Amino acid sequence: MRQWWTRLLPTTTASFVDFELAPSRLSAAALACLYSCVAVLLFFSWLHTSLPLPIVFCCLDMLMHEWLTLHVCRHSLQGRLVVSMSGDVRWQQEKWHIDRVKIRNRYFLLLHIRRPGQVRWLLVCHDACDERSYRALSLICYSAVNFSSSE
Repeated sequence: MRQWWTRLLPTTTASFVDFELAPSRLSAAALACLYSCVAVLLFFSWLHTSLPLPIVFCCLDMLMHEWLTLHVCRHSLQGRLVVSMSGDVRWQQEKWHIDRVKIRNRYFLLLHIRRPGQVRWLLVCHDACDERSYRALSLICYSAVNFSSSE
């Protein structure tokens, strides 16, 4: 017999998910924090005289270039995302298939998707869409993980 409080909890059932994926502020903050910590460590290594100043400037320049590249890549992870229970994905007007779900937790999902001749990692943060869509996508990914691990 189900407890009375379990009937009050929100439940999610889904055979497919269709939502608009937006750039995540959480991933932007994580990238900014990570790269600023590395820049501070480079600066302190110069103060400690373990690295000369020209090498620190070159490393900071490469770090800034890499951060901008990842920032542009993060903004390209948007558009309409349709995922079915069979693992078929329709994203940015292209057909993909979920190869595996690398990370699935309450903050983000990391999906390895593929199509003939192309493979990508798709990061879906919980703030990139509404809560109902994220829960449905998480449920589909959980089912896909259980289905692929039983084979």
